[in-house]
Amino acid sequence: MLSIALTGAIGSGKSTVLRLLRKQGIPTIDCDAIVRRLYKQPKVKKALKKEFGSSDRKKIAETVFSSAKKRRKLQEILHPMVWSTAKKSLAGFRKAGKKAAVVEVPLLFEAGWQRRFCCTIVVFAQKKQCLKRLAMSGMPKKQAMRRLASQSPIGEKVKKASFLIDNSGSLHRTRKQALLLAAALKACGSK
Repeated sequence: MLSIALTGAIGSGKSTVLRLLRKQGIPTIDCDAIVRRLYKQPKVKKALKKEFGSSDRKKIAETVFSSAKKRRKLQEILHPMVWSTAKKSLAGFRKAGKKAAVVEVPLLFEAGWQRRFCCTIVVFAQKKQCLKRLAMSGMPKKQAMRRLASQSPIGEKVKKASFLIDNSGSLHRTRKQALLLAAALKACGSK
């Protein structure tokens, strides 16, 4: 089975592309959704409260996006559990005979997880567009800038990509790219 990582900068449209691929029948895993579930688990809440004084996701985000040291600590707590959950889902897809699966991993290159996958999809958009999308979602500009700055530059991610989705244009244009990619993934997975 092809295991494919999907990544990009915050606000680039990773989740949109993941949904489009899912609609084409490709199994998907959303690591952000895994993190949201982890935040609700008592043992995770306890570890977060011990380290950050709170288990509230928004309060922790304020702390970690202004401190690289705290951000690494959060990743040390969450990343092993996220990978364990994603790995189990991938094994389930493999057992079910699926030919390919896409895992949305926002911090793929930052976490060094790219070697765990057959190939990578990078979704990109102009920084101005990412900031506009984040503002539309209610994120203050200062916070959005800090989050973008905490990630590897998109140019570095683009260079490491197996496939690119340019989400700088219309949703129609992005959908067309996702349809072509889904067809290619299905064809590769069946070989």
